[in-house]
Amino acid sequence: MKNSLTKLIVCATLMLALVACDDDDSTSTTCEGATMEATINGTDISNFKFNNTLLKVEGTKRMDIRATDSNGRQLIITISDQTGSAGNGITTDEYISFADITTGTENTFFFTIIQGSVSYSFIEGSLDITSCDADEKRVSGTFSFEDDEFEVTSGSFENLCYKVN
Repeated sequence: MKNSLTKLIVCATLMLALVACDDDDSTSTTCEGATMEATINGTDISNFKFNNTLLKVEGTKRMDIRATDSNGRQLIITISDQTGSAGNGITTDEYISFADITTGTENTFFFTIIQGSVSYSFIEGSLDITSCDADEKRVSGTFSFEDDEFEVTSGSFENLCYKVN
């Protein structure tokens, strides 16, 4: 039963993430003063455009950090904050990967890479939100994940701006 519930939560959240992905690049920004870096399959990437959002729904907040590199590849970090503070930010409490869900009430994350018309989802890895300034709408953290197709290491973002939907 627990395994079925976990699969259902993962599928529902993945569907929401894909529905929320928008090919319209018109709202992307360089997010002045922000930086994001990652090593993807051995190549250092640091030139990203951003379209980050925070969605608040009845006690849960979902943040999507959407970064597009110079080759058009999108890296999306989807964060579900079940325990966060009130207002327009997310918590710096622990986040666990979807692979580690036990109750469905944990703060969780997963990653998506969209390359061309193909989407790759990752439910294991690490994410640490080091700060979130709800007044300035800025977030910082570190991340990594991998599978047979992608190895993403040394991921970090500093002062990424986001909009509240």
